[in-house]
Amino acid sequence: MIDGQMERIICAIVKAESNVLYFCGAGKDRTGVVSAILLKQLGFSDSVIIEDYMKTKDNLLDFLKAFAAEHPEVNIHTILPREENIKKVLAALSQIEEKAQSVFTGEADI
Repeated sequence: MIDGQMERIICAIVKAESNVLYFCGAGKDRTGVVSAILLKQLGFSDSVIIEDYMKTKDNLLDFLKAFAAEHPEVNIHTILPREENIKKVLAALSQIEEKAQSVFTGEADI
């Protein structure tokens, strides 16, 4: 989920000269990751980011249940936001930050 497209999205938001509105159909996948990256860069703790992400589940639960009911081929558990998913994103962000920091401190093996 953290790829070149994600980098372009974050850069567009950060470099915007005015307010930015970003969204998607459910707000849990790419939008959730964008929000997590922005919150992380603003210094918010992982627990706050996880709490924010999981609000999506509460906010969209009825919508997602209705969607799954109309589309029996969709597994509701696949489309529900899950805490372990955002934790994986945060772990990946931490690894990226550690590698970047080691480059700046001269500790990186490059």
